[in-house]
Amino acid sequence: MSLQSANGTHLAFDDKAITLAIVFPVCTNPLLRIGLESILPDTDFVVWHDIVDGFSSLPAIENEFSALFIIDASSFTSGAIDLVRRLKAHAPAARFVILADAFDPGTVSAAWGAGVHGFCLSTHNQDVLVKSLELVMLGEPVLPATIVLPIAGIDAHNTHRESAGDSMVENANGHQSRKLSCREAEILTCLTEGAPNKVIARKLNLSEATVKVHVKAILKKIGACNRTQAALWARRYISIDPKPL
Repeated sequence: MSLQSANGTHLAFDDKAITLAIVFPVCTNPLLRIGLESILPDTDFVVWHDIVDGFSSLPAIENEFSALFIIDASSFTSGAIDLVRRLKAHAPAARFVILADAFDPGTVSAAWGAGVHGFCLSTHNQDVLVKSLELVMLGEPVLPATIVLPIAGIDAHNTHRESAGDSMVENANGHQSRKLSCREAEILTCLTEGAPNKVIARKLNLSEATVKVHVKAILKKIGACNRTQAALWARRYISIDPKPL
């Protein structure tokens, strides 16, 4: 896997090292990039090291993979939403998150309409930020409680709120209470390694049709939409230790 930076340099990445997304910090403040690099090295995210301070500095994405743009609202003020639209035209399949000190309903509504998938507060701790980014990459919207709770008629200032990280873990584990069988756990382990059905079938001495049925059952049990989401779910929320046959 490789990317071409704005200056034409090709940078290669080890496919095995990228299990979820490459993060593009879109900002004018180098401290944000440094902060993300210090927060995300032990996660499933890889931070793009080139300066991304505007549309012209974006790299050419040459291969299919998940891209996550984290836009620092303070760097672009009123131009953040327009920047999102331009970035989305450049990378329609990418995910977009806005990072800010605070959000108001009007800004969130406009940004959501422009294609933003998540809104993260700069005051969030490391675990909350990482879990929020994971949810965004899983296709789940992430909205600040100060926006969502009033819509539900809940006083955001006087009610007990779980941390976003705790809620995310609970939601991820709570997709389905049924446990995976030993065989399903084995297959899920193979999915985390990126193995296709043919390889899994050969490894476990099964037919491809049987593997396909098991994969479908696994996706249903954990609430995943595809194999990539299942692999991410397994890596982040459970410890797979299947019993030997």
